[in-house]
Amino acid sequence: MVQAGLVKILQAIYEQDFIADSYGFRPGRSCHDALRALSQTVENQSVNTIVEADIKGFFDNVNQEQLMTFLSHRIADKRILRYIKRFLKAGIQEDGVFRASEQGTPQGGVISPLLANIYLHYSLDLWFMRKFAKTCEGAARLIRYADDYVACFQTGAEAKRFRLEMEERLKQFGLELAPEKTRSVEFGAFAVKRAQARGEKAATFDFLGFTHYCSRTRDGKRFRMKRKTISKRLTAKLKAYKGWLKKNRALPTLDIMKKTASKLRGHYGYYGVTDNSKGISAYYSRVCAILYKWLNRRGKRGCYSWEKFAKLLARFPLPTPRITVNLF
Repeated sequence: MVQAGLVKILQAIYEQDFIADSYGFRPGRSCHDALRALSQTVENQSVNTIVEADIKGFFDNVNQEQLMTFLSHRIADKRILRYIKRFLKAGIQEDGVFRASEQGTPQGGVISPLLANIYLHYSLDLWFMRKFAKTCEGAARLIRYADDYVACFQTGAEAKRFRLEMEERLKQFGLELAPEKTRSVEFGAFAVKRAQARGEKAATFDFLGFTHYCSRTRDGKRFRMKRKTISKRLTAKLKAYKGWLKKNRALPTLDIMKKTASKLRGHYGYYGVTDNSKGISAYYSRVCAILYKWLNRRGKRGCYSWEKFAKLLARFPLPTPRITVNLF
């Protein structure tokens, strides 16, 4: 309750400070807003290179003393600062064993996402806006959702320089990039032709659960950046559904169908974005196949036919795939 109260106080202070391209854990902003901003930038500006970045173990590696210094820039009340420091130092208890927390933000704490945003606001966002972007001759924009972010540049040279200077900048605050999730890719209206000239496929990049790739409008006249569900995410979600169904296959059929429908609606609500019809259709088809398999195992092997399954779907219809979020 105290953390929730502090979140309201801190939000009132910092919402006016945070940059427009910070979208994570902020009121009135969502992942889809970040994706929408990315689409507008790549398609409407002279963007030729994307830097895809991810900070290794960010929430566990926040320097608490540095965070308190950042907070003191805007908060003069020593009591508020003392409360926040106590939350940071509270530690965690796992399997009856207490472990002190000398760095990082409180795991599971409602205040943790906001503190993380404040840390990256000072260590990354302001540096990019006030210093790095001003040294770029062409387009330069950083779009961040929590510790997951991409930077768009007009030239590959500036993208390369950004990655090097960004690494040095983050080191000053005890942060390190995850090398396997950080890379620079040629992307944009001319990327496909350049890749074909080299005998290669145009590069893609991942951001917020989607793989982004170069494409064209339906009439082929204009460049479009499109997106699809990351393959690993799709596989993980199907594995999770299969695990749930295997564990709960003895539930009444009505309960299983209601829960399955709820899971499908949740999937469409996030992944049902412009251009991802195939991704959500694939999820629906695989869910139906898994559902049929495990309903068939509740009785004698082979007693359940596709005809019976079709009748079940007619009686308890599942939500069909549909685009729920327009990114334009």
